[in-house]
Amino acid sequence: MNGIPGRIAIILGSSAIAALFAWLNMGERVTLRLGIVTLRSIPLSAVVFLSILIGMTLVFVVGLRSDLKTRRMVRRYREALGQEWPPGRADDTHEGP
Repeated sequence: MNGIPGRIAIILGSSAIAALFAWLNMGERVTLRLGIVTLRSIPLSAVVFLSILIGMTLVFVVGLRSDLKTRRMVRRYREALGQEWPPGRADDTHEGP
């Protein structure tokens, strides 16, 4: 599955699974103990959704520094070689896929 139809299929499939999970656990309420604070009667779907969002945010923040460092090193390497890479593109301002 390549291209736009594949991406749409993945998004629709993921959305369907998330909607099914939320529907099946509609009445489930949990107690969330955060150490200092205890939250009672929180919907399970909200806890799972927020956990995924927090996890994605943490992965982004933790990986951002490493990604920027790698980009800086590659840029310096390109400048040291005196060439542009990929050929036909002189800088990192490329827009598009």
